[in-house]
Amino acid sequence: MQQEFRNQLERLRQQFAASLPERAHRLEEIWSHLRHLNWSAQGIAALQQFAHKLVEAATSFGFPELHQAALQLENFITELNELGRSFGGLEYAQLEDHVEHLSQIMAATAGGKALQAPLPSIAIKNSEETQGKTIFLIDPDRILAALCSAYLRNAGFTVEHFDNPQTCMQQLYLDSPAAILMDPDFERSGMQALGSLHQIKSLLTRDTPILLMSGRTDVNAKLRALRAGSSDYLTKPLDFDFLVEKLINIITLHTKVQRVMIVDDDPAMTSLQAEILRYAGMEVLCLNKPLHSLQQAAKFKPDLVILDMHMPDINGMELAVLLRQDPEFLLLPIIFVTADTDTNLHKSIKALGVNALLTKPFEVAELINVCEQALADTSALKNRVARVTRQAQQPQQLNRSYFFSALEDELQNNSLGNQNSALYYFSIDKLEELSKQLGQVALLDLHDQFCRRLNETAGSDEQWIDLSPMVACVLASKRSTEFHRQRGEQFVKHLSSQAYSTKGKSLSLEFKLGVASLEHALGTANNALLRAEQAFEESINGTTPINNTTANSEKNLPDFSQVVFSRDLTLAFQPIISLEDAHIEHFAVLTRLRGEDGEPIAAGQFLSRLTQPGKRVELDRWALQQAVSAIAENSETREQATLFIHLAEETLQQSAFFSFAANVLRSSRLRGDERLVFMLEESWIINHFHQAREIAKALRDIHCGICITRAGENEQILSLLEDLAFNYMRLSPKLTSDATNPKLLERLITSATGRGIKVIATQIENSHNLSSLWMQGVRLFEGFFIQPPDSAFHLQNDIIFAKEFVQGSSFNSSQ
Repeated sequence: MQQEFRNQLERLRQQFAASLPERAHRLEEIWSHLRHLNWSAQGIAALQQFAHKLVEAATSFGFPELHQAALQLENFITELNELGRSFGGLEYAQLEDHVEHLSQIMAATAGGKALQAPLPSIAIKNSEETQGKTIFLIDPDRILAALCSAYLRNAGFTVEHFDNPQTCMQQLYLDSPAAILMDPDFERSGMQALGSLHQIKSLLTRDTPILLMSGRTDVNAKLRALRAGSSDYLTKPLDFDFLVEKLINIITLHTKVQRVMIVDDDPAMTSLQAEILRYAGMEVLCLNKPLHSLQQAAKFKPDLVILDMHMPDINGMELAVLLRQDPEFLLLPIIFVTADTDTNLHKSIKALGVNALLTKPFEVAELINVCEQALADTSALKNRVARVTRQAQQPQQLNRSYFFSALEDELQNNSLGNQNSALYYFSIDKLEELSKQLGQVALLDLHDQFCRRLNETAGSDEQWIDLSPMVACVLASKRSTEFHRQRGEQFVKHLSSQAYSTKGKSLSLEFKLGVASLEHALGTANNALLRAEQAFEESINGTTPINNTTANSEKNLPDFSQVVFSRDLTLAFQPIISLEDAHIEHFAVLTRLRGEDGEPIAAGQFLSRLTQPGKRVELDRWALQQAVSAIAENSETREQATLFIHLAEETLQQSAFFSFAANVLRSSRLRGDERLVFMLEESWIINHFHQAREIAKALRDIHCGICITRAGENEQILSLLEDLAFNYMRLSPKLTSDATNPKLLERLITSATGRGIKVIATQIENSHNLSSLWMQGVRLFEGFFIQPPDSAFHLQNDIIFAKEFVQGSSFNSSQ
C-alpha cells in the first residue's frame, strides 16, 4: 500500500514538473506587464504572489533548487517593499536577474535536470478517526490539490476536490462533508473568496468546520479569515502530517458527544438540567448522593461537572476541591448552579477557578451556552498545556523546530559534575553508493524500517528525528561519558542486528555512530550537529574521536562585532500561560541573531561577544522598543499583554534607561500598570542588593514590574523577599524539573503567594509535575515553544504534540 502511495506521489511530482513551462509563460506575462505599466503596485504584488505560490509548490513536490530560486525572488521584493525603495535603476537589474534565474531553474526542472528531494511519506495511517469522513477541498491549483488529496486519502479520508467555491456549493445541496478545506487566495483576487464563506455556511446542515489554508502570513489575512467564520487558518506550504492531525482534532471536537455529570441532592433539579443538556446533544449522568460523585467520576470520565452549592454531607466547594486534587481532573471544567445570592459566597466560588456560576432560576439557553463555552475553553486550554509540557511517558519523534529548540536548551544548561547530555548521530558507511544502487524508492523503504527500529530502541528520556534517508539523531539526557558510549553501542547493535528487506530481498546493514557531548562551548545546535557528524565520520575512518568540542565551536562561531540591530537581529516571544485563563497574556521577550543559514541563534551564544562600550544598552533599548511596538500594533494583545524583558548588567547601571522606558510606554497605545516587567537574576540581586532595591523603586515609579528569575538556587533569597517588592517570581528549572529540593520549593511558593507575588514555573517535563505545582499554588507556566513576532501572538493554529498529550496524559477526561 505504501509503495502504491509513493508511486502516486512520484506521478504527481512529474505532473507538476510538466506544468512548469505553462507557469514560466505566466511569469513572463507578469514580467512583461510590469515593464509596460511602469511598475504598478498591482504588478509587483502579482509577481510576489506568483513567487510565493511557486515556493509552496516547490516545497511540497521536493524541488529544492526551484524552491530557493522562487524564495530569493519573493524575499527580494519583500525587502524592497519594507525599505520603501523604488524598483528602478540597480533594483530593476537585480530583479530582472532574479526573474531570469527563476525561469532557468523552471526550465531545468521541467527537463528533469534539477535536484529532487525525497517526498515525505505521511506518518499517519488509516484509522477509525478518518474512515467514512469526507473532506471537501477547494483549491484552484489542480496539481497541488491532487497532492493534498493523495495524502488525505492515504490517511483514510474521502476527498472531493473543487476548483472554486461555486461548484462546491452546488455539491452541498446533495452532500454534507465532515470538514471543508479551502484556499481563498485565488490568483488576482487576493482574499476575495472569503465572501463565499458565508454562503457555504448557510448551506451546511450541521456545524461543519471550515479550515482556510493560504500562503498569506500577515495578521490581517488571518483575522479576516477568522471573522469570516473559519474554524482555523493554516499557512502554506502545508505539513501534511500536521494537516491530518488538525483535521482529526477539529472533526472530533465537532462530532464528539460531551459527557456531563450533574451533582445535586434535589432529583427534580438534576432531571430538569439533564433534559436540557440531552436536548443539546450531551450525554448526562445525574447523581443525587454527593459522596458517591468521586467514585462515579472515575468511572464516567466526565468532560464537564455541574455542582450545586448546598448539599448534605459535603458542599459543592468542598467537592470541587476534591475533584481538582485528582490529576486526572485538574483541568475538568466545573459550573456551579445555586439559588444562594450571597455575593461573598459567589466570590469564594469563583476563586476556585470555576468556569461559570449560574443563579437559580436560569434560562434554558443560558445553561446550554455556559456549558458549551466551558467545554470550548477547556479544549483550547488542553492544547496550550500540551505545548507547555514535555511528555516523558513515551519516546517521540519530534518535528525539527522542537528538536533543535530542545537541543539549544540542553546546550544552555550547565553540566552537572561529569555528566552531560549527548547527541547521537546514526547512519551507514557508503550511503551514497547504496542510494545509487537501490534507487530512491527502495531507499525510502529502508528508511521507514530504520525509523521503526530506532523508535523501538529509544527510551522515555530520549528524543529523535530523522535528518535524511538513513540518517537520524537521538538527543539523550545527562549521563556519564561511559554511559553514552555504551548506550550508543546498544542502539547500533539493535539497528544492525536484523536484516532489512527491499525488493523482496534481504539486506544486511552495518550502522555507525558519532557522539557529541553537549557542552556549553559548542554554542549552537548546528555546531552540536556538526560535531556529531564529524565523530560519525571518524568512526567510519577508524580514527579515535578527539575531544575538540571547544575548538570546533569557536571555529564555527560567526563574528558578531558588526551586528546591525534592524538588519541582523529579530525578536521572538515565549508565551507564559495560565491554567485559569483562556487568554495568554504574558510573553518573555527573546533576542535572536539571524545566522548565515537563516536559523535564529539564541542570545546566549552571541551576547557575550558584543564587547563594544554601550552596545548592550543600545541593544536593550532596541529590544524594548521593538517588543512594545509588536504588542501595541496587535488589537488582541494591546489591552492585556505583559512583556517580560531581560536587561544586561551594563543597562542596569544606567538610570537614564528607566526614563527611556517610561517614554516608550507613554508614546505607545499601551495602558495600565505593569505592562512591562523587567527580569533580574537571583544571583545578581543577592550580590547587588542595594542597587536592586533602587531599581525596584525606579520601576514602581514608572508603573513597571519586577521579576526575579532562577529563584531558588540560593536559599538566601527567602529573606530578601521581605525587603524587595517583587511582582513575579520565575522558579529555577532545577526546582521544577529535577525536584532536587522539594522543601525549598514549597517554602518559596508559600512565601511568594503569601505576599501576592505571582509564581512562574519553567521547563516542565510532564503534565503530572505541572499538576503538582498547580496544587502548590503555581498559576503561570512558561513553555518550551517559541513564537516568532510575525505570528502576532495568534496561538490557536498550533497543536504541536496536542494529540500525544490528549491521548497519553492524565488530563484526558474522555478515555
